[in-house]
Amino acid sequence: MSTNVLALDIGTSSVRAMIIDEEGNILHREQTRYDVILVSKYMQEQSPGEIEKYFKDTVRACVENAGVDRQSIKAMSFSSQMYNIFPVDINGHPLYHMILWSDSRSDEQAERLSMIYGKSYLYEATGCPLNSMYPLSKIMWLRENEQEIAAKAYKYISIKEYIMEKIIGEYVVDYSMASGSGLFNIHQLEWDSRALSMIGISEEQLSCPVSGAAVFEFRNQELREELGLPSGIKVVPGGGDGPLANLGSGASKEGVINIDLGTSGAARVLTSVPVVDSEQRMWTYAVTDHMWVYGGILSNVGNGYQWMIRNIAEFAYAKSFDEIFDVVDKKLYKLPPACDDLLFLPYLIKCRSPYWDDKVKATIYGLTHEHTLVDIVKSYLESIGFDLFSLVNIIHEQVKICPDLILTGGLSRTKTMCQMLADILGKKIITLNMAEGSIMGAAIFALYGIGVLKELSLEKELAVDFVYQPDIDKHISYQKKYVKYIRLRNAMYNIEL
Repeated sequence: MSTNVLALDIGTSSVRAMIIDEEGNILHREQTRYDVILVSKYMQEQSPGEIEKYFKDTVRACVENAGVDRQSIKAMSFSSQMYNIFPVDINGHPLYHMILWSDSRSDEQAERLSMIYGKSYLYEATGCPLNSMYPLSKIMWLRENEQEIAAKAYKYISIKEYIMEKIIGEYVVDYSMASGSGLFNIHQLEWDSRALSMIGISEEQLSCPVSGAAVFEFRNQELREELGLPSGIKVVPGGGDGPLANLGSGASKEGVINIDLGTSGAARVLTSVPVVDSEQRMWTYAVTDHMWVYGGILSNVGNGYQWMIRNIAEFAYAKSFDEIFDVVDKKLYKLPPACDDLLFLPYLIKCRSPYWDDKVKATIYGLTHEHTLVDIVKSYLESIGFDLFSLVNIIHEQVKICPDLILTGGLSRTKTMCQMLADILGKKIITLNMAEGSIMGAAIFALYGIGVLKELSLEKELAVDFVYQPDIDKHISYQKKYVKYIRLRNAMYNIEL
């Protein structure tokens, strides 16, 4: 009998489940989509109970419809959205909606902590800048603004910890999710006492940190039978969606950069030692006892592109989203690179790496009557490339990087964006036939946990979809425009209105 695993991804927009064999072939997949609750301008939440229901429905459908012997499913592992947090009571019931990565209600708390302790107070230990993206300041917001709820809080956990507790009967958190809280010491691999003291909680109010490769039993037999899973199946924590994307996309060797362009974006590299940036522009998270991930996050990528298509292009072209996407992509392809001085600061949502600036706003500069909607879209996509250029250069300051970059995520399916990125970065860009980086990373953890894999990588190389070579002349043009882009960003940083 072949060995298969169940890989799961609990994302911001959906739950995905896949049955994957020991060679990395996807045998079946299911997906259930859901929405974000927009409470106010910068407050974004989801219901843990609803996601738990969607999780069960998706897993059950995947197992039932896969057409494989259920006894062949030997392990399950998880990828998850990062930076989310919510309190539960002593019985494990959610006391509040899950506060998402994109929620910045705790701006004031993060700023106050920076003022009192200094921005560098925790960074060397935790690898995380003091910013409202991290659960550290979100917990502080809850304790200050929802005091009755905070008084009942038995644990502060993420959605993955919530689901896993239902399965294994205890609260554990893998190193990468713990690292993404801003409360975890990435060197000692334990909760940081100074961070806990800052926000007034104890270690007992958080889950027990474990390696993403740890192995647990599926102890809730009633739930196991409800999901249709076999007895004896092992449970492997896995990790956050970002770090797992490196493993699942083939960027598992030290020095190989994975650029992920989804709703948000990131540039990341795996290292064998914890690396931190002296200027605190990047983050560093632990993955296992011997693996860390070093990189930066962009908050404005596919979400900003969709915003323009839905709110501007849809009105202009009066077509469906997919039709507009194709029209705009074809028009972009015909435009020359860096053809003018039209610049777009993309910060529709708060600015993260490498600036960590919560005040700068999206800006279009240099707009004239000669510009078209497509010119604006192009300048937005260029801005993504410019911010990624900054991240890649910062990574290169600390890590010896490989010349080829692996590109994943939704925007990697647009050839125009891929070629533009190769030209801006001046590096070869590789896209893969398999676009399931994070969930494939979860499958790798499951296979490694049960001993099928000896290392955290698939034995076979992933099939390449396309290789984009940089055009040197275009790269030179983009370098000139990049200098202007940085000048504009710095100018906007200093403006007070």
